[in-house]
Amino acid sequence: MDHSSGNLGQKGGEKHLKTTGGDGPPAIGYPPAEGQPRIYVGVDIGYREHVAAAIPLPLFNASRYQDAWKRAKTVHFSSDAAGFRVLRRYLDKYSEEPSDFLILLEPTGGYYAMTLLMYLSHAGYPVLQVENKAVKDYREKIFGSQTKTDDTDARLMARMGFLHEMVGEEFSIQAVFLTRADDAALRVMVRDFSKLQKEITRRLNQLQQVVAVTFPELKTFFPDSTAGRVARRLLKEYPTPQALAEAGAEKVAALLREAHGYQHAKRVDELMQLANESVGLKVFGSNQWRQGWIIDQLTFLEDARQQLIGQIRTAIADHPYTPIIESLPVKSPIWTATLIATIGTVERFPTYSQFKAYLGWYPKTTQSGTSVHTTGLADKGVRPTRNALGQMAALMLTPTIPATPFREYYTRLTGRGMRPATARGHVAGKLSVVLYGMLKNNTRYDAEKHRKALGLPMEKPILATEGPVEVLDEVIEALGDDEDPTRVETLDE
Repeated sequence: MDHSSGNLGQKGGEKHLKTTGGDGPPAIGYPPAEGQPRIYVGVDIGYREHVAAAIPLPLFNASRYQDAWKRAKTVHFSSDAAGFRVLRRYLDKYSEEPSDFLILLEPTGGYYAMTLLMYLSHAGYPVLQVENKAVKDYREKIFGSQTKTDDTDARLMARMGFLHEMVGEEFSIQAVFLTRADDAALRVMVRDFSKLQKEITRRLNQLQQVVAVTFPELKTFFPDSTAGRVARRLLKEYPTPQALAEAGAEKVAALLREAHGYQHAKRVDELMQLANESVGLKVFGSNQWRQGWIIDQLTFLEDARQQLIGQIRTAIADHPYTPIIESLPVKSPIWTATLIATIGTVERFPTYSQFKAYLGWYPKTTQSGTSVHTTGLADKGVRPTRNALGQMAALMLTPTIPATPFREYYTRLTGRGMRPATARGHVAGKLSVVLYGMLKNNTRYDAEKHRKALGLPMEKPILATEGPVEVLDEVIEALGDDEDPTRVETLDE
């Protein structure tokens, strides 16, 4: 089979293409049948209708078929069983062997593409997902400001599949290895959790802003947050300092105890004095209603979050990777679900370097000519797993967590002059390497073995510490380091 792609520098090709080498993501899919050219398929996902473009390898030969891929025939098919039969007939015209194809499609939020993704995967077609932003950027690179069409995007994704496989261009492409609908649903639930957490944070900030106007002294009584559960229970019953002052200390203390604010109840006289002397603005009508509405919204959202976490726990309970991942020094059902949903199976990563790159914790060097300018975290890889490993590394370095080999590794790096934020990045990278070995060998984390590998003295075993799910997104910021955590320095390990 001739894998020649022609002159990629000609019109319709790329002037400069970067190959990823051994540290890039692994090759995906089965080789096509002998003598059969690979057929690259791009699928633009819609709610009612999808659009597919199948382009055989020879049509990407720019010297022989100039821009032929831009004119490839597409097929529009409905997002149901009848439509999938139309797609199958369209693909069968090129080849009836699924391994001859490489199919790219967009995630599009998860559900719109899920049934098609499962249909293609179960039929044996190799499938990749490419980020929506990567398609948009590539469209602008090829067509400039030309108006987007579904047919154009389908053809673009087919070409991106060609460049990814034949040349090594990554395009933020992720492999799809799903065997059950529940695996795909787990990805969506992890995404739901992230969105739900952001909405809760937004409402908390809104409530604190309102209270800063109506009862500014309350932050003295609740120094951590005026939007916490005890503070919200107080504000729900007594929305203004005037109402609080009129209620009397005995009633307020009883309410605080009922809300499990026992220490606050002992300081009720202090709270009453703050209410009597408050300079907060008197609010009535809509403003007071809005404060109560935000409190009700927070109660609803936090209950929804707990239900979602419970469902995520159920979804990962029987997965073979769960006890392995949760044997690490820190754990959370969200981290476990994120890793399971994005890794799929570790068997598709031949080396730890590819695994580390896929999870988003590997360095890149920016240079011009022969001059090296900066090093930093590569912008490839899966963002959710990058965040999860970064949060796990940050939590392991906090003083409230028992010392681990990872923290001693961090101390060793900073002791040799590495910046703290950079050292945290190295810890996250090391965590991905350790995780790869655990999953590959089907073994749980062994702190003694890890300490021995790092040349550290042996200590007592460490039980896993569970991260508080309500602050996972803020754990890195809580360290109080303003340095860029994506900066990477070269240092012998």
